[in-house]
Formats: sequence, structure tokens, C-alpha cells
Amino acid sequence: MISVLGVACSNAPETDGHIVPDARSVPEIPSERPVRDSSVSFLDRYDFDQRLWYRDLPGRLDEVSGLGFSPDGRLFAHDDELGRVHEIDPHTGEVEKRFDLGEELVRGDFEGITIVGHRFFLITSVGELYEFREGQDREDVAFIRTDLGLQDRCEVEGLDYDSGRDALLVACKTSRGEDDHAVVHRISLRVEAASLPDLRILRSDLETLGVDASFAPSGVAVTPMGTVLVISARNDALVEVDHAGRVVAAVGLPSGRHPQPEGIAIGGDGTLYIADEKNGKEPRLTAYGARSDRSGEAS
Repeated sequence: MISVLGVACSNAPETDGHIVPDARSVPEIPSERPVRDSSVSFLDRYDFDQRLWYRDLPGRLDEVSGLGFSPDGRLFAHDDELGRVHEIDPHTGEVEKRFDLGEELVRGDFEGITIVGHRFFLITSVGELYEFREGQDREDVAFIRTDLGLQDRCEVEGLDYDSGRDALLVACKTSRGEDDHAVVHRISLRVEAASLPDLRILRSDLETLGVDASFAPSGVAVTPMGTVLVISARNDALVEVDHAGRVVAAVGLPSGRHPQPEGIAIGGDGTLYIADEKNGKEPRLTAYGARSDRSGEAS
């Protein structure tokens, strides 16, 4: 749908601009890698009645809205209203360092984070994409800001990176003119790349699997199989779609455990993480293990 071009951010000044691929961080991968043929979906590996563990997050993450893993296995989260990134220990849930966008902290409705090599990306609900490098604890980092031109048609609420297509996935909580579909845009990071087709998820397919048609994406994550997970805080639902947007699995999340699931990420060991904003309960990070890895916490 959109190709993003321009100048990469290493020590760039704070500026509006465009984004360009970085050959050091993005391997050359065929753009149409097929989803692995498997009779078992990625979600089928998990029992969402059991969790490995959960941790209440501190008050500074009351509005946690997105999760993302770095290539070396570190977990990062961000605030909803501030351009502030926090590192969280993926084994204990302890919140570690934080760093900010800009000397004057950027404010906005931030709705997703992803990391491509050494490049960090944050996105706002109106499709403003911020690229920056990782900072030290309490450091203010420079950034490049790009308007993706989505404001009139997409209320953004979710971001991840699809290495198979070298593209950012931008999930829309609502999409103008798309009453029959939930939409995830693909934003290419390749110079002069052809437009990539959006993921368009038929609401009628969701209903077939017991998910209400009001499904509204609040987070997105690419699985190791190449499928895409989309979570909805409105419905306490998590669905899995293939590269063409066909629904292959859907699960309901216990609403008492997940009052407002906003962030989702998958660790290198297959652990699935869900972050909940404060909504009558403390903000929370929950970890689910694949069936062979569960230690079993039932509540």
C-alpha cells in the first residue's frame, strides 16, 4: 500500500523525514515467503487457561500500549501518551531502564513499537512513525518522524515487523470504508519497493470462529511460522491469520485476567507476552508458554 523512503536514523537530528532500509540490519529475504504448511496453527500450541507467570507493572506504565523484542532478546514497552521507552526483563517482569524521544519529551497517542536491527520504531494513532536508536538510561534520543498518510482512513493501534516481506505491519483499530474487514497495512522498508497488499480480515470469518464482528485490533505480532497474531482489547480475543488474511485460529482471553490487552510480542523461546493497560486493575505483563514449556499457573 505504501513504500517508505528516505534517510536512515543513526545520529540523525530530530526532524520530519522519511525512512530508508538499512542493509546492515535487514537481511535480503524473498518478499513472498509462504507460510509454513502445518495442520497446527501457532495459537494451537498454547493453553490460555494457564500462564507461566504475570507481573503487575509500576504506575509509570499504567498506559502501557505496546511490546517489542530486540534481536538480542530484550523486551521493550512504551507509554501511551509520552514518547518514552522502557526495557522490561522478559523473565521477571522487572522494569529496568527508560529513555525518551527528544530533549523536550515528545507527546502523542503512541500505539505500537517494533525493533528492526538497531532501529526502533514507535507509531501514533494517526500514523506518525518515529524512528530512533536505543538510548542509555534516562537519555534523550534524536528521532526522525514520518507521516504515513493514514490519518483519514485508519485509527492505528498496533505495530510489528514482518521480516519475510521487510515491511512494517500497522494494525487499524478502525478503518474508514472497511465495515466488512479488520485491516492491517503493510508498509515496505525497501527503496522503490512495489506497494504491498494489506491484510484484510473478513469479519464474517471471525464470526465463524466465535469472534464478535466488532473485533477491533489493539496489537499485532508476527509468529515464527510467518502468520500474524492480532489482539483485540474490545473483545478480549486473539486471532491468527495467514499472509493472505485468512483466519486460521481464534481464542478468547479471560477478561478477568486481561482487562485491556494492548501489547503483544513473541520471545525467541516461543513465550507469548501480553501487556494490559490499567483498567480497573494494575497494568500487567502476562507470559504464556507453549504446551511443552508450561510450568503451569492456573489462576
